[in-house]
Amino acid sequence: MAHVINPIVYEKAKDWASIYHAAKPFPHVVIDNFLDESLAENLLKCFPEISQMSRSHHYLFTNKYDLGIRQHISTYFNELYQELISHQLRFFLKELVGENLFVDPELCGDIHLGLNGSFLDMHTDFNLHPSKDNWLHCLNIIIYLSKDWKEEFGGQLLLKSNLEGFATQIFPKFNRSVIMQSNDTTYHGYSQLKLPETLTRQSIIFPIYKEESLDKIPPRHLTMFTPDQGSELKLQLAKIYNFITILKARIKRQISKKS
Repeated sequence: MAHVINPIVYEKAKDWASIYHAAKPFPHVVIDNFLDESLAENLLKCFPEISQMSRSHHYLFTNKYDLGIRQHISTYFNELYQELISHQLRFFLKELVGENLFVDPELCGDIHLGLNGSFLDMHTDFNLHPSKDNWLHCLNIIIYLSKDWKEEFGGQLLLKSNLEGFATQIFPKFNRSVIMQSNDTTYHGYSQLKLPETLTRQSIIFPIYKEESLDKIPPRHLTMFTPDQGSELKLQLAKIYNFITILKARIKRQISKKS
């Protein structure tokens, strides 16, 4: 049977765990050759066209396209999906992080595409599952699929634990995965791309959850943007935008409960 995730990744779980917990500015680990090589190649070949995707709705703070992985009908993406919801991955995450974590089998994850000029301002992610009040979003798995990437193209993943100082930069290398903690201080994003017309930044991201008792769950919020580039006006607009999205998320969830 063909592998989905490179077997060596699972075998070295304890080694990755040591790296993950020691990493700065917050827990994360970079794993090259994450997927079986042939699967990674096939995922790239059947990566969705931009016409199949939607522009991200955070217009002022990002310029990229995305598509839910369950919306993309592909044998190879389905193989990846099945692996991500498997007991084997849950066991790997338990060894890596030390907690019982899982991927939502319904929403699963998203496929992302960045063209020339694409960017993603620094932000922290939504903290709770859209419809499960006790599912805390605590981890992300990112898989990069762009080939022939050069440093001058930009698009490095930027990590910060506060808004001051320099960011840790991670090159978006083909078949590289970044597994990173997600909470209200795990700021991340990427700088504006400078790409030839034939190249795009291609990635897949899976939010990872853990079940918590309701008395330990924080107030719900969506993505919180904290741009570290741009005008003072943009910074102020981000504060307003974040406040509005918090209200929107809580009102929407209350309506959903009543219905």
